[in-house]
Amino acid sequence: MSWGAFWFSREGRARLAGVVRALLIAQLVISLLVVLLCYNASFRVMSLLKHVHRITVYLFYGLIVLHAYCMKLQYTSGLRLISWLLKCPHWPRAAVAARTWLLSGTLVAINGLLVYAACRGTLKALMKELSSSLRIGIAQYLTEPTWKYLMDTMQIELSCCGVERPNDWHEIPWMNVDFLNEESQLVMRLAGSDGKVMPPVSPYSCCTPRVLAACYHDPLQQVEWRGAWAAGSPLPSASLHTRGCVEAIRAPLARALLGLQLFNVLVLLLQFIIVILTQLLRTSAIEAVLSGDFDGLGRGWLLGTMTPEERARFISKGEQQHFVSARAELTQRRGTRSYAYLS
Repeated sequence: MSWGAFWFSREGRARLAGVVRALLIAQLVISLLVVLLCYNASFRVMSLLKHVHRITVYLFYGLIVLHAYCMKLQYTSGLRLISWLLKCPHWPRAAVAARTWLLSGTLVAINGLLVYAACRGTLKALMKELSSSLRIGIAQYLTEPTWKYLMDTMQIELSCCGVERPNDWHEIPWMNVDFLNEESQLVMRLAGSDGKVMPPVSPYSCCTPRVLAACYHDPLQQVEWRGAWAAGSPLPSASLHTRGCVEAIRAPLARALLGLQLFNVLVLLLQFIIVILTQLLRTSAIEAVLSGDFDGLGRGWLLGTMTPEERARFISKGEQQHFVSARAELTQRRGTRSYAYLS
């Protein structure tokens, strides 16, 4: 008993196979685009984060590359299988091979959504850890050269300042009294009991090149422009980057995740179409073999199974056809060897 039956000639099956091949090539292109999109969108950010959260960065890239490689293996093997279904539909194990391939392809497509969910959870945890890590980096900005280099590089390349906002530099103690003039009344007023100072000072890497004016980032040393802070001028805030580094890092990673989600949904839809077309191609070729005319019409169906009598007939015809093909190939080889010997 079968449902969703359609009749296909040999030319129709060839066109059907061409459509399936085009869909497989489209999925191969999508797998390549997934890697390129995620790499280009997040390379600059991840190259900075690998100094802080190396394992998380490698896990993110590893999941995407491994999934893309599984897609490549699945769809390149599908191109070979489609050719076999056209040339050797009498092969008794064609049904098992086709069903196994379709099942594995569906699992690969569903696994793409699981990879997206895993990457999303990984990046969500990364953002939480990154906020704490960058606060440590601000606190050790003047005492640890590695953190100073990383914070300056991140703020210049990503056009950001602070962790969540630029004022983080004014709220996290990153200066020690030993670095300043302890005889200054202003310094002693800003100093705390633990010897840390929290002045409204930001590092020069927070300055933005978009404002064609002086960068108001250090009111303690920029004495000649101290009136700008006192008068409440908008220049001090305008001369600094306005967004925090966590947001600057989250934005490209969010774009990469969105692209990963859309591509995986598209792959799943294409896989659904491939399952339908491959099923029609396989069953139509089987019906053509059972009718005794491989080049004739064959009825393809979407749902249903072969009866035991049809299965026995198909296996016997497949074995006969396999024997004839093997005998013809052996005869051709012998003829080639005889011609080579005579020449």
